[in-house]
Amino acid sequence: MLPKDRACENNPDYRPDWESNKVDAVVWLGPAIIVVAIGTIVWDYTHRLDPYLPIPSTQPTVQIEAVAQDWKWLFIYPEQGIATVNEIAFPSGAPVTLRITSDTVMNALFIPALGGQIYAMAGMQTQLNLLADEPGTFVGRNTQYSGDGFADQHFTAKALSEADFEAWVAAAKQAGDVL
Repeated sequence: MLPKDRACENNPDYRPDWESNKVDAVVWLGPAIIVVAIGTIVWDYTHRLDPYLPIPSTQPTVQIEAVAQDWKWLFIYPEQGIATVNEIAFPSGAPVTLRITSDTVMNALFIPALGGQIYAMAGMQTQLNLLADEPGTFVGRNTQYSGDGFADQHFTAKALSEADFEAWVAAAKQAGDVL
């Protein structure tokens, strides 16, 4: 039964005009176009900035394994046969692939001048690709609260010239310190 305009038997059925296609189009299509446009831009830039994407370069990629431990970082260089604690070095201009994990609790590796924050979790591996355009020394740290000593869990990231990187690797091999 259709609603009545007034509660009386003499009035005919009330049939409102709900045909407002132009108003509906303005009200719904305008915001829909804005949402689609913003969504497309976000999708594009999110995938362009994916930390897992390799960085194209003519130079070979340096592979480094980063292991978060209690209040320190262990960096392993499988190709060079060395490991360091709280210091990471790589040639400037060459892409770096960090494979990141944790020995204990959840941590987050972050070198603000070079790339985004990536979590390190025990039993899992994440990845970060970086590139330093020119030589420099950068601060790296754990940005995930992981206990009393987390505020001191920082490290030095050094982008070196190719010759300086080779000298750094040779010095690390000569040090003879055992982890």
